[in-house]
Amino acid sequence: MSWKINFESIKKDTNFFAELSNEIVNLNEIISIFEAETDGGKKHTWFRLFDDHIEFLDQRFLPAKEDWIKCKDEKEVAYAIREMVVRGAPAIGISAAFGVVYGVKKKLKNKVKITPDIFSDITAELERTRPTAFNLKKALLDMEQEYQNFILNSSLDNQDELLQRLTNRAIKIWFHDFAYCYLIGKFGAELIKDGSVVFTICNTGSLATGGWGTAFSAIRFASKIGKKIEVIALETRPFLQGSRLTAWELMQNKIPFHIIVDSSSAFSISQMKAKGKDICCVAGADRILRDGTTANKIGTFTLAILSKYFDVPFYVLAPSTTIDNVSEKIPIEERNPREVREFFSVRVLPDDVPVFNFAFDITPPNLISAIVTEKGIFRYPYDFSHI
Repeated sequence: MSWKINFESIKKDTNFFAELSNEIVNLNEIISIFEAETDGGKKHTWFRLFDDHIEFLDQRFLPAKEDWIKCKDEKEVAYAIREMVVRGAPAIGISAAFGVVYGVKKKLKNKVKITPDIFSDITAELERTRPTAFNLKKALLDMEQEYQNFILNSSLDNQDELLQRLTNRAIKIWFHDFAYCYLIGKFGAELIKDGSVVFTICNTGSLATGGWGTAFSAIRFASKIGKKIEVIALETRPFLQGSRLTAWELMQNKIPFHIIVDSSSAFSISQMKAKGKDICCVAGADRILRDGTTANKIGTFTLAILSKYFDVPFYVLAPSTTIDNVSEKIPIEERNPREVREFFSVRVLPDDVPVFNFAFDITPPNLISAIVTEKGIFRYPYDFSHI
């Protein structure tokens, strides 16, 4: 099994190349950056690929410590996704794709032939981990398509070829997201004014994606092209992805920022408005419906309402793989109450206090000033029925 990316195959991927051919950056430029930043497609900020396992950077403990967790099959990858070792919609999708690869590889090592039922068991294990993120479902559908193409055109006895084809598909899913993040950043940076204050929630950088990020990529690009900006990052309870992860990435990129508690957003925006600052709010997405209805980390809806009240633009940035143009509504994950009752294993509530722990909320499209994907900048009213 080879991890090397066949870029010539990607260049012949007419659908993907057509999406990039008329854009503001060419595919060769993206490939060059990808190879330089990933050691030729072997590792990213939060994962490392090995012959018999994948290692994930445990994001639950950043920045206090950098622990890597080894996963050898789909069950262990599913655990990493479910327990928030891995988080961020694009990252979850990429992880699931590689979960399929390692699940198949382990079964082949144990002399198990990958029949349709066995393959379905592998994907089902991964699909039930996080119901809200659409990238998870999309990545698994892509892997299923690769499997179906194989059994239509090859013998099931050629299991080594199956493994290589699934590996190539997983790497392509990763590379596509890297390219999408790059383009999202370029488009998104156009919306951020020089000298502005940028509010953001959760973590949308390289730790959450296969590339530079979504909303964070726009921040990074704006800084890269010389715009003087300051970021205000919400701490993002209860996992503190803002104060732990976004702060970590902002420091690495030397971008000025402050962390605020989630409940101070309204006052903080009002203070910046009083100082005459240009302000915008940027967020990622875990699922976007065809009309622009968006699910993202809990607290995003609040930030969107505040943006409307203060006449501040509110932008959602996400790859097209996040768009679900079939579903009518979005399932919202409710997580373990323990995540609210405890703070890094320290009990902060009285025993048996009832807790609602919604992981996401839903922002209606009329509160979103623009949605940015790798395909460009879209304005309200939205229609993603053909994406």
